[in-house]
Amino acid sequence: MVKQQYSYMIITPAYKTYFFSFCLFLIFLHSINSNAQPRIEGIVSHNGKPLQGADVLIINSSGTEKVLTTNAAGGYSFNFPPNEEYDISISKVGFTQFQISYSTMGLTGEASKKFKSTFKPVSELFELPSDQGTILKLNAILDKPLLSYYFNSEKNTMDSDENLEQSLTQRLSEVAAISGTKSSTIETNYKSALAKGDAALQSKNYDLAKSAYNEALNAKPDEQYPNTKLAEVAKAIADAEAKEKAVAAEKERLAKEKVLADAAAKEKAEKDKELAAAAAKEKAEKDKALAASAAEKAAAELAEKNKLAKDKADKDKAAADAAEAERLAKEKEKADAIAKAKAAKELADKELADKAAAELAEKNRLAKEKAEKDKAAADAAEAERLAKEKEKADAIAKAKADADKAAKEIADKAAADLAEKNRLAKEKADREKAAADAAETERLAKEKEKADAIAKAKADADKALAEQAEKERIAKENELKLVQAKYDNAIAKGDSCVKAKSYDMAKTSYTSAASLKPKETIPAIKIKEVDSLIETEKRSLYTNELAKKYPEGVTEEKVKEGNANITKRIVVKGNTGNLYIKKETGFGATYFFKDGATITESEFIKNTEGKK
Repeated sequence: MVKQQYSYMIITPAYKTYFFSFCLFLIFLHSINSNAQPRIEGIVSHNGKPLQGADVLIINSSGTEKVLTTNAAGGYSFNFPPNEEYDISISKVGFTQFQISYSTMGLTGEASKKFKSTFKPVSELFELPSDQGTILKLNAILDKPLLSYYFNSEKNTMDSDENLEQSLTQRLSEVAAISGTKSSTIETNYKSALAKGDAALQSKNYDLAKSAYNEALNAKPDEQYPNTKLAEVAKAIADAEAKEKAVAAEKERLAKEKVLADAAAKEKAEKDKELAAAAAKEKAEKDKALAASAAEKAAAELAEKNKLAKDKADKDKAAADAAEAERLAKEKEKADAIAKAKAAKELADKELADKAAAELAEKNRLAKEKAEKDKAAADAAEAERLAKEKEKADAIAKAKADADKAAKEIADKAAADLAEKNRLAKEKADREKAAADAAETERLAKEKEKADAIAKAKADADKALAEQAEKERIAKENELKLVQAKYDNAIAKGDSCVKAKSYDMAKTSYTSAASLKPKETIPAIKIKEVDSLIETEKRSLYTNELAKKYPEGVTEEKVKEGNANITKRIVVKGNTGNLYIKKETGFGATYFFKDGATITESEFIKNTEGKK
């Protein structure tokens, strides 16, 4: 930045020609301007009222100067050519100084044809104190730029130096304290910052609210309200963060609980399944062991019965065999006795030979008959014995068959009993397995019911969170709708006021709309239009007043302001009057104005000479 020092910029009692103003507050508005190139439309005021006649000196990097004078509304305007650096100084005799640096470096000539950006800084000037020491203190603050604007090639915007903007209020307070005056702008800034902070807090834009309350605190450090609101903002931010953390923690807790519940359910199901399987296996083994034991016992009992039956059959057979042997022995003994008796009889008969021939023959016949009878009797007895033996053997065989049959029946019964026991054991095992399966099914159903309950609880929690989020969204949407309604109402009210030519009220409505929706450009455009209408109205009033005060034609007046010679020519035509000024400065430069706007010398001569 090229910086040039001029003697009139140093505030001393000897050089009071030009003292540059101090801008207390900068309202930074970007709007679409009808003219190309970056543009400034500033207003200078003192004690809250427009300050007319303040000099605005604009110097570029090559040293070329442009001097503007604030009009009756305290306004001035200038279009900045591209790719240049500028020093802007605002001054008036008896007031403090103020410097602004402005750079369009990087903005090409071709791009500037389409580039539109307008700044509207509002500056309040302080009266210069007479004390030399106080002036030196002011110089220490005011001998360098207090605001700076530059072209941002990356964003294709005109930006401001945020550090200078943030320190502006503090420097303002220092100057006010040093000069021993109070600034109406501080109160305006304070109230504006509070309004912006309150609106931002209401819309839950905590970052903007915090910035606005800090801005208010910088304007009035001793006020408690901004600190209270900052604490409220901090609490709101903390509550919002805590709520977000709580929601996240609850989601995480539910997720962990679900994972743990799923794992526990799975583990319990596996353990229950293993226990049921082990119990079923153990029971089956026990039932099998019992069945095997019962079968072995029945088989042992059957074997014992068969053994006893066999032993009895063997004993009966041995007894029968012994009886038969005894019978045969007796039969042999009887047969031997008979044979011996026969031999003895034959011997007696032979000895008696003839004596008993007839007797012998008779005896033989009788003996033979007797032998035959005895043999028949013996045969009958034998047959009877044999029949009895056969009957006895048959009885023994029958008894053995009956015993075998009984043993078989016992064995069959034992086998049937075992089969029945096995069947009953199997049925019992099946029933127990069915009961275990039913219990397992019931357990799984309960586990599923529990899991479903957990899932439902989670779904309900998620639904509650979603409903809460929806409520907050609707509340925010309603709040936005309310803001939009207030905004639309403010715009409509402003438009109605414009139609009714109540420009101050219209500007207030548009300003209220701008505070409701700071990002909207329409309020800024309408405020600019209102300012233009106000200026037109004032100018019309001003020119009409000139026509009333001065006669038809050209009236010339000459005055001296400081070291500058001022030539005023009032040109009245009908009901319209225009003020032309020729300002010859002490450093050799001459400037020409028409109703506060800069014109060329040829325009000044053409419009004022030859009409006196």
